[in-house]
Amino acid sequence: MNFLESIMDVLNGSHGAAIFRGLHQAFLLCLALAVLLLFFAPRPGRRQFWFLAIGLWLALLGVAVYQAVWQLAGFQSPEFVRFMRFHDPRPDVSIKQVRRGVITDWRGTILAQSDPQDPWRRIYPLSQAACHAVGYMHPRYGMSGVERAADATLCGYQFASLEDLDRFGKNLIDHRASNGGDVQLTLDAELQSKAYDLMGDHKGAVIVMRPSDGAILCLVSKPGFNPNNPAEAMADTQNTPLLNRATQGLYPPGSTFKMLMAGLASERHVSPQFNCPGEGIVVARSAHPIRDSEYYICLREGRVWAGHGRIGLRDGFVHSSNVYFAQLGLFIGHNAFNDLLRASLLDSRIAYFSDPPGVMFSDPGQWRPIKSREKIELAQMSIGQGHLVVTPLHVAMWTAAIAARGMIWQPHLRAGVDPMELGRVLTPDAAAAVKTLMRDVVAHGTGRPADIPGLNVCGKTGTAEVSDGEDHAWFTCFAPLSKPEVVVTVLIEHGGYGSRVAAPIARAILEEALDLGLLGMDHPNETEPAR
Repeated sequence: MNFLESIMDVLNGSHGAAIFRGLHQAFLLCLALAVLLLFFAPRPGRRQFWFLAIGLWLALLGVAVYQAVWQLAGFQSPEFVRFMRFHDPRPDVSIKQVRRGVITDWRGTILAQSDPQDPWRRIYPLSQAACHAVGYMHPRYGMSGVERAADATLCGYQFASLEDLDRFGKNLIDHRASNGGDVQLTLDAELQSKAYDLMGDHKGAVIVMRPSDGAILCLVSKPGFNPNNPAEAMADTQNTPLLNRATQGLYPPGSTFKMLMAGLASERHVSPQFNCPGEGIVVARSAHPIRDSEYYICLREGRVWAGHGRIGLRDGFVHSSNVYFAQLGLFIGHNAFNDLLRASLLDSRIAYFSDPPGVMFSDPGQWRPIKSREKIELAQMSIGQGHLVVTPLHVAMWTAAIAARGMIWQPHLRAGVDPMELGRVLTPDAAAAVKTLMRDVVAHGTGRPADIPGLNVCGKTGTAEVSDGEDHAWFTCFAPLSKPEVVVTVLIEHGGYGSRVAAPIARAILEEALDLGLLGMDHPNETEPAR
């Protein structure tokens, strides 16, 4: 389509009218020559005349069939539709007359609809709060998000069901009364707006997900942009507002990765004790010491950090000790570590919205398998650092898997789809053990700012070191303990300690989810159904 688009850009440009006049005059000249030849050229014999007539009719029929196939079957090609929408100059072309469908949240709240006075203009009630998930449809800058992925349904040329075929047929008969299909998302508009506001001036992302089936209730990336004027965001190369940080941003997971490490230890039925001195440990010659965050806090305050002493898995997890988990990774070994990362789908592109042929994918995380002699890299990656970066969606999926007895469910943004299992990252017993540790983190450890009486929040803080500024702040959690209904993952770019910045935001989101009826208080006597 690039070649055709280049031609249409020329024809629709400043010299387009002159080119069309020239082509029209050339066509009339050729037609006149054909008429002259018809009347004054020697006439063929009767048999030759019929062959000529049949040949001409077949040629005309072929042109008509080709035109029909091009116009009708072409609607199955997103490239064709995009080309016709933006380059066909006819004001009454059918693709411009279709009343584009509405995008709503799971309650029916409108997230995107067309302006009744201007079919080219879309109205986005949540504006920047939902711009990355919903996307935009702009006559000059194209489409993004659900607007792009679900374009076939929204424009009425999808053929996935009998209803789609019926709508397409009606649109062909009377394109001036044609309608596209509506798309309902799993998002909650009120929760989406609240989460966006809670981020304040911070850059980062928020994901809220149901662990039982992978439904995404909130997908926020900040900074946002005006979906009716994406040009401003395209020009802002410093803040990159077009980047969907929730699904395309790549960050070291920091201590949130210790959830998987604790699960791996529980699967292998090990809970070793290690000495965790204040000055940290050096895992190999020429390596920098691995230290706990308390060391640096005390250093800034002019005090000496004594260390945690000799501790086991529970204390190492609750206090988020880098020194402990670096030694745990070395103790377990590189083979088990590599298997864990493969099972976690860390290097997979995750499809979270689908409307064939349109699909929205996350970026894959990045890591490389550890070799037996790479002690430094194994120790670093065991605490969520080193050559290990992930998207916030991956962290939300890990958290949801622990809440769902070790099973990873396909995250999805479209309402009404059947839940799909992607695989098991931990055994049910290991997931249950990590769940207990995560509850201890919020009740007694670094996650206390997220504790809500009666809800029994289970969470994990994370502080990810970066080379270009202050550390990134993570907090990921689910609630309630007995029967998890909601996962909340918060990332704040350069936010410092997760317990100070990200955890309070997660708490406020959980409180909003309570008010909206998306989860209830904990009932310890209830148990989760077996899977």
